[in-house]
Amino acid sequence: MYQLSEEHTDIVYERLHREGLVNEKLEQDLFDHYCCYIENRMEEGAEFEQAYEEAVATISPNGTKEIEFELFFIINFNKQVSMKRLIFLSGFISAFLISTGIMFKTLHWPGANVLMVTGFAAMLLTAITTTMHLIKYMRNKPGTFWLRSAAGVAALFLISAGFIFKTFHMPGANVMYGLGTIILNLIFLPMFFYHTYKSSFAKLRTDETI
Repeated sequence: MYQLSEEHTDIVYERLHREGLVNEKLEQDLFDHYCCYIENRMEEGAEFEQAYEEAVATISPNGTKEIEFELFFIINFNKQVSMKRLIFLSGFISAFLISTGIMFKTLHWPGANVLMVTGFAAMLLTAITTTMHLIKYMRNKPGTFWLRSAAGVAALFLISAGFIFKTFHMPGANVMYGLGTIILNLIFLPMFFYHTYKSSFAKLRTDETI
C-alpha cells in the first residue's frame, strides 16, 4: 500500500490545522481519514493535490467546522435539553412566586416578603444557569447576541440581588436595583425588541418567497 511522505503528511496537517477546529480528537481523526483516502487514490495513480482535493470534497464537503458542530450537537444534545428545562422551570417558578408575592403585598396578606425573596432567589438561579448555558453551548454566536444576553443576565442578577438586599436592609440594595433597571431598560430591552423586529421581518420575507 502506498504511504504518504512526511512532506505530504505535514501539508495535510497544516491545512487541516488552519481550519481552527477546537476538538483535537476530531482533528486527529479527520487527519487520519484524509491520509488514508489520499494514500488509496495515489496508489491508483492520482497526484497528491488531486487526491487531497477529492479527500476534502468526499470527507468534508461543507467544511470541517460543520462536522465539528454536528458532533458537538450530538454529544451535547441531551445536556442542552436538560439545561433548557432547568432554565425554563426556574424561570417559571421565579415569575410565579414574584407575581404571587406582589399580589400578597398589595392585599396586605402575610408571607408576601417570603414569596418575593424566594422568587428573586429563583431568578438568581435562572441567571446563573443561563450564564453557564451561554458560556458552554453558545460560543459561536455573534457579538450582538453576547451583548444582549450579557445585558439580560446582568439585569436579572442585579435586580434580584438588589431586591433581596433591600428586604434584609443590607447596604448597596438601591445601587444594584437601579443599575439593573438601567441595564434592562437601556441595553437589553431595545436590543431584544430590535432583534425580534428583524427576525419577524426576515420570517415574513421567507414566507413570501415560499
